[in-house]
Amino acid sequence: MKLNAEIIHQKLREVLPVSLIGEPGQALTLSRPEFYLDEASTFTDDHVYICSADHLPRDPGIGKNVLLICLGDAPELDAFRGNCSIISVPADENIFEVFNLVQDVFNKFDSWEESVNDILRRGASLAEMLERSMDIFGNPLLLIGADFNYLAYTEADHLRGRLGLKLDGPSFDENAMAAFLSMHDLATDIKEPLLLRLAGRTTLSVNIFDGDEFLGCLTVFGEYREIRKSDEELCLYFSRMLRQAIQLNPALAGERAALRRAVRDVVMGRPVEPEQMKAISAGNNRHEYVCVLFRPLEDTRPLPGGYVASLAESRFTDSMAFEIGGHVAALIPGDEDAGLAGFAEDLKMKCGVSQSFRTLYSARYAFAQAASAIKNGLQTQAADTVLYFENYILDQLLANAVGDTPVSFFCPEGLKRLQKHDLSSQVSYIETLRSYLDNNMSLSATASELMLHRSSLIDRLARIGQLLDCDLKDPDVRLTLQIVLRAEELKPAD
Repeated sequence: MKLNAEIIHQKLREVLPVSLIGEPGQALTLSRPEFYLDEASTFTDDHVYICSADHLPRDPGIGKNVLLICLGDAPELDAFRGNCSIISVPADENIFEVFNLVQDVFNKFDSWEESVNDILRRGASLAEMLERSMDIFGNPLLLIGADFNYLAYTEADHLRGRLGLKLDGPSFDENAMAAFLSMHDLATDIKEPLLLRLAGRTTLSVNIFDGDEFLGCLTVFGEYREIRKSDEELCLYFSRMLRQAIQLNPALAGERAALRRAVRDVVMGRPVEPEQMKAISAGNNRHEYVCVLFRPLEDTRPLPGGYVASLAESRFTDSMAFEIGGHVAALIPGDEDAGLAGFAEDLKMKCGVSQSFRTLYSARYAFAQAASAIKNGLQTQAADTVLYFENYILDQLLANAVGDTPVSFFCPEGLKRLQKHDLSSQVSYIETLRSYLDNNMSLSATASELMLHRSSLIDRLARIGQLLDCDLKDPDVRLTLQIVLRAEELKPAD
């Protein structure tokens, strides 16, 4: 296994009074050490050299990411400062013993890598992999899955006693999730290690992905020793082995997970591979589904998508839920959607709901319907928690028809004359016409809505008719005016 300068330095300082000079690279690229040979002037990329300062050349050629483990000090060392990393060792140390100590560091990490790979070959026990890694990180470890269930952990008593995690259950309860989020600010789209220092406690988290799919999160709790910069690269390295283990574990990546991934690819418009076709064919026609898209309310702290997806699958029998585009989509059997309002309200969310469908290949269009319901519901400031596409079909038709074209482009000349009138009058002819059409040209209903006397309304409609210069008894004329007026509500004219 290859290492970096900081790892080697941290391990050597446990047994020797050494210091690290220069800014070391963090990538794990350094190979096992070799002795510097006198009179050699080239120092090769990603190599570790053991040497005495007074034997170094005055004009060396130094490659990238070179580590010099140097005994003593001498003028020759000046040519290396700033051009490579240097671990300075007291001059009175035995160079051969230093070489063996560095070899021991590599042996330690090689042994760890070999043992974890052996666990992978023997069944990929996540618990064993974490236990074997305790000595590398020197701190408690916790691995959670995409559904925020506990996959493996070390130091169970410590995690229970000091951190309050209820490890007896399969997953986080709501209080534990709130505490975990406050400590970690966990986001399932972050692909870089996340080091946080909050409330006197340090944690290092690394998300695990299969492509773009979130599989879980490895967290190191800085309880026994300070978390080091080098731990970030080691976490990333370990997370890749954990990813293999999760993918190999039938309980974690079985038929249901394969079907969920296949449906997610359908929704995203990705090509469906042969194995995914089999999963979809096996899952087709089991239920009449609706697609539900969950979106957090404004001014609320969003919960991790994986957690919301897990809760949705727990709450709605035979459902499939996954993160997509920063939100959570769920395919829920149509007879299960009665509890959607309460579920969304508890999570401080709104949700859009598609029409029902049976074939899973239709999930892409159902997702578009659910997204349309959310968008149009928010645009019209609907107070409902559950927004049904069925109630926004006209809005979506108008949005598709108008597109990016200004609504004024479709406005009849008579309607433009009413708009011009309204610019210089306190009486809105547009609102009067809109109310009259919405009330099916009922004088009494329109007068009541506008709080006008019937005779006053008749006079106003006569003036509106003169400006419109069209026959409102013609259904095509009425439909045109209503569509344009509705489009203006949804997309103000430019």
